[in-house]
Amino acid sequence: MNRLPKILAIDDDPNWLSQVPLIFEDNYEVICCETIDQGLVALNTDFFDIVLLDLNFPGETRTGLDLFKQIAAADKNCDVIVISGETRPEKLIQILNSGITKFIPKPSNPREVRNAVQDAIRNREVRFRAINAATAKSGDLIGSSAAMLKLREEIDAVVKGGARDILLVGETGTGKEVVAKTIAALADSAKRFVPIHCGAIADGIAESELFGHVRGAFTGADKDRASAFEIVGGGYVFLDEIGDMPSHQQAKLLRVLQERKVQRVGSVEERPVSFKCISATNINLENAVKEKRFREDLYYRIAKAKIQVPSLRERSEDIPELVHHFIGKQCKKVSITEEALELLQTYSWPGNVRQLESTIEAMVPRCKDAVIRERDVCQAIPELGQLYTAKVPRTFLGKEGSALIASEKQRFQKALIEARGDRTKAAQILKISRATFYRRIKELGLVRGHKSSLIDLF
Repeated sequence: MNRLPKILAIDDDPNWLSQVPLIFEDNYEVICCETIDQGLVALNTDFFDIVLLDLNFPGETRTGLDLFKQIAAADKNCDVIVISGETRPEKLIQILNSGITKFIPKPSNPREVRNAVQDAIRNREVRFRAINAATAKSGDLIGSSAAMLKLREEIDAVVKGGARDILLVGETGTGKEVVAKTIAALADSAKRFVPIHCGAIADGIAESELFGHVRGAFTGADKDRASAFEIVGGGYVFLDEIGDMPSHQQAKLLRVLQERKVQRVGSVEERPVSFKCISATNINLENAVKEKRFREDLYYRIAKAKIQVPSLRERSEDIPELVHHFIGKQCKKVSITEEALELLQTYSWPGNVRQLESTIEAMVPRCKDAVIRERDVCQAIPELGQLYTAKVPRTFLGKEGSALIASEKQRFQKALIEARGDRTKAAQILKISRATFYRRIKELGLVRGHKSSLIDLF
């Protein structure tokens, strides 16, 4: 039986603490503390998934923010939601830049608190799936979208069916080699996996890598060399980007696949070999066949079992899990805001998972206070950054333009402060739609501007 998520509420208001268990009914285990010291004792003696934390404690020199810093430094692996009546702008900025999961102003709505906790629990599950994926049998095959569930079903089918020749089709960077390694591991993790990149090695070397050679076959061949099909010993040979293979090698490969025999370069002897073959390509091989760039008989041989690896655009809901996985590979103490995750999900990712991983690798060491925010995403992805560049409309240009801009900026900044950093609420205060709010802050240069820009700081 799975344990109930545990919540620790630390607040000096006994009336509020008495309501917390009622908000979550029997779906969570709730512990309440009225002082910072009581909260520290609870944190040091038990594990909590979520901490509901007040900021100000009368008669106490320490604040809830001090306690949050202790929690973060001790790596308690819990999410902190601040619930406070704090209204000072400088404090709000400090809070929202500290890396807390969410800030909820008092008086708080029980439904808002419950929803915030439920969202945090869901995000924790995503993070833990990402962290555990590295040790799972399927390696780095991460994601729980419909596209990934279908991919896993197809992988299971080819493994259980004992397919000897498999073709993986998908765009560059989708993770075709990860899928190939997953298939090999599920089939027999004790067997070897030998990758050959058909388009990355010179023609003569490719012949030797694939088919082996005998001593004296060519200049420099001072000893016999076994082919990839021989050394794999019943395991998988992975032929990456097989669409780039020269036509004369295609003919020789076809014979190896058909006969399960290999003829080393410089030899007339055929050697029996035991192997399974996974081929991969990012080009349309059917078109290549029509254009006489790829042998039709070889295509049908390698495509006896065919798997389409989805692009990242087709499974954007997996991006949060992938992001947490890539962050965890570098630095487990770095976090990312929900807004930054949402921004990453809006991008088309032409380079797919490979591009996402390299983007996270670039952001992690550069982010401030170990938190990846929207501005970090914009800096890492120039296309998104352009959307967040200050663009003043022509209607604002003229003799009184600067005064109009200053007045408009002040109005939007005030709304944001009143909304405690919540942009949806700020739009409601201004009585405009969220879309209009975002368009206007871009025009006013509040999304990425000077450091005093509240939008930038939030």
